[in-house]
Amino acid sequence: MGLRHCYLQIFWLSVVSASQNSTEISGWVNDPDGRGTFTILSSCTLTLSLCVYTSIHLNVRPYKQTELRAWIETTKWVFFGILAPELMVFVAWRQYMSARALDRTVKLLQDRKAHEKSLDAEYCLANSWTPLHSFYANMGGFVFDLDELSTQHGGAFTNQIPRLTLTPRGVALLAACGYLPKVSKEDILDKNKSDNVSKLLSVLQALWMLAQIVSRLYGKLSVTLLEVNTLAHIVCAIIIYALWWNKPKLINEPTKIRGDWVLPIAAYMFMSSQVSGWRSVRPGILKKDWIDPEFSILAFDPPLSRRAQANTAGPCPHHAKPTLVDVASLSPNHSSSVYHELSSIDVGSWKKRPSMAFSQSGMPLEFMQSVVASRLESSGNLQSNRWSFAAEAMARHPAIAGRVICRETLQDDEQVRWFEPVVEELVDVTMGNWATGNLLRAMSGFVMGMVVWSASMAYGGVHATAWHGHFPSRVEALLWRASSICIAGSGFTWILINMLARIFPFFKAYWKRVETLRAHWTSLVGLGSLASLCGLAYLLARIFLVVESFISLRKLPASAFDTMEWTQLVPHL
Repeated sequence: MGLRHCYLQIFWLSVVSASQNSTEISGWVNDPDGRGTFTILSSCTLTLSLCVYTSIHLNVRPYKQTELRAWIETTKWVFFGILAPELMVFVAWRQYMSARALDRTVKLLQDRKAHEKSLDAEYCLANSWTPLHSFYANMGGFVFDLDELSTQHGGAFTNQIPRLTLTPRGVALLAACGYLPKVSKEDILDKNKSDNVSKLLSVLQALWMLAQIVSRLYGKLSVTLLEVNTLAHIVCAIIIYALWWNKPKLINEPTKIRGDWVLPIAAYMFMSSQVSGWRSVRPGILKKDWIDPEFSILAFDPPLSRRAQANTAGPCPHHAKPTLVDVASLSPNHSSSVYHELSSIDVGSWKKRPSMAFSQSGMPLEFMQSVVASRLESSGNLQSNRWSFAAEAMARHPAIAGRVICRETLQDDEQVRWFEPVVEELVDVTMGNWATGNLLRAMSGFVMGMVVWSASMAYGGVHATAWHGHFPSRVEALLWRASSICIAGSGFTWILINMLARIFPFFKAYWKRVETLRAHWTSLVGLGSLASLCGLAYLLARIFLVVESFISLRKLPASAFDTMEWTQLVPHL
């Protein structure tokens, strides 16, 4: 009896739907005193549209984007939200975690800078940085206007990009340097095109639909497949509302960062990011497009007065690439002797990395040398200005001076040492709406993979509750079940892979080789073909669930048109 009771609880929706009156009604049914086809269709469509449209909070518009392009972008994300709401949950969760990490970092740095009394009076807000500011920065709310800066302060360093958008990593580094954009909470809210009242109304409509479904189950009335699909979107929408509650919406114009200190930092961030790079094709079984930032071929040369000391300061410390916590802890008191002496008043310079540095990239040495040579051939005044500005930033700001990695090796029985700048996405042309690598990471990529596929498994599970529900035909029932299994099974499979990669180091290493296209060609072809087939099946399953939810209205059981009496007493849409 216990197992049977558990089964009935888990598949409540499917069992109740299967036990309804077997009388079927085909075609369009006009609204009687209860509900007809139009009521079912309009109620679900309205709720679905509100859940998807109002939950979407796109980032700041790209520079000079037209109204038509903005409308197309919004429409694209609406369709994306309808077909894959669980991926929208992942995007919202990823941005929320990044904003929370930035908020913690900025407040930690503010406390430290206030203690050191090293705040810039014009650009630091000691106690007014809020989660709203973090979301605003996370969505591309702060920019360097290069045309304006070069006009006012002189010394342009690029003519390809008029505006650079700071990523959350860039804002964190800016805070580590002692600067924060001066913008009040009221100014951000003034740009915001949404308010909590509209979000609350959308949530109430979603909860109304949820209450209707629960009451129909309690009254043993049939629930349509469209209502099941809408239920899945309701769950996703409520989670998105919670994650994006503090995120502004429909921001058209970002906040420009101004000051005579901006150009050196902007040049450094530009050279560290892919926006400064060039597209190349890596050789191999599967050729792969790659964008290398300008820093990827350069080494920092300390000032002449400090060069000898830097090259004889003992063994290189084996520091890993700085993470968010490392950026937050950078200060002259915490830097190593090698790092600290790079922050002298004198300005160093940049030079091409030694040849042996490129042999560590995994690419053929001749290929990398030809790429570097072609890149350096394009040197000119803009590049010279850029390199000078970036070197000045290294000299002025200990937080930037600490962002180098000491490398050394033996060449012809002689020790060769060089200092590689950390390559990190600090600025971009715009902040894309997808959860890209520009966001801060508060946890490992394997955990993030488990989160997104857990949402997928839950979405497929909601649709699987209609396993024994009413379908117009046997074929549609089988396709619905297969689609639910495909979506939930895909999530389970990838969760298993992420767990194995997290538990077993050899599996993690193998999977890393596959991701970077360095595994054996048989593995790449086999896994690539399997992933392509699974991806196609996943896409078709998503489309079918949405389409079937609507076309199933052509033939419903009679009890689907019955209405709970109490719902007629409550005003609703």
